[in-house]
Amino acid sequence: MLDLQPTLWCSVRAEVKQMNIKQAAEQSGVSSPNIRFYEKEGLMTPARNRGNAYRDYTAGDIRTLKLIRMLRMLDMPLPVIQRVLNGEQPLSEALQAQQAVLEQQAAQLAGAIRFCAELTQQTPQVDQLDVDDCLKRMQDPQEPGRFFSGWLRDYRTVAENEQKKRFFIVSEQSINTPEDFAAVLLRYGEAQGSPVCITKGGMYPEFEWHGIRYKAWRGQGRYCDSICCEALFPESLKTGLPLRRERLLRWLRRLLPVAVAAMVLGALALRGRM
Repeated sequence: MLDLQPTLWCSVRAEVKQMNIKQAAEQSGVSSPNIRFYEKEGLMTPARNRGNAYRDYTAGDIRTLKLIRMLRMLDMPLPVIQRVLNGEQPLSEALQAQQAVLEQQAAQLAGAIRFCAELTQQTPQVDQLDVDDCLKRMQDPQEPGRFFSGWLRDYRTVAENEQKKRFFIVSEQSINTPEDFAAVLLRYGEAQGSPVCITKGGMYPEFEWHGIRYKAWRGQGRYCDSICCEALFPESLKTGLPLRRERLLRWLRRLLPVAVAAMVLGALALRGRM
């Protein structure tokens, strides 16, 4: 009798194709940084190669990545996707909930379109537009444009979250030593009513504040020194908003100061001609 067991074992092993992270990114359409982020968030746990400790990705891992990618394209939050992958929430239930969210957003966008169309028909001018009336209507619960109050709230959420990722401290004293650096950070925490815990000293210190880990470095100005503080893991700071909405609001946050400055300069230039 022939023993075919080794042959069967070899054929099964051959079917389990192992891939590195670059190949997994190409196969799934998910970038390598995003794959690492999903692993860090616990959405997937690929096996590690015993020889070099690198991650080995299987066809099953690729399917998981494609599923995550599909659900993210529907703006489904990562915590919900994680519950679906862990079997804690049925996919159909998660899809129904996300459908309701998207329908609400569609209604809000429809209100925005109607409001824009109405204003366009009035041929508004910047210096003649009744801004107070517009804001009142945007925040009126009975007004189709009531979604604006939600957008304003979400804008504040995004602005606060961006501030957590990176902020600056202006120091009245010169920062020449690690001790000076630590003193400025500690004083800042006391002034804000929340103590700073320095976890690494030096001229490039690391510290924890409000439960967030930061790295810091010095920037020298003409009249004073400043400290730039940046979150070590900014991707972990989430707003809870749909990804596309958050991206749009981040873009608006960068554009708004430029637009305001342009309007002010334009008004000053116009005034100078009068």
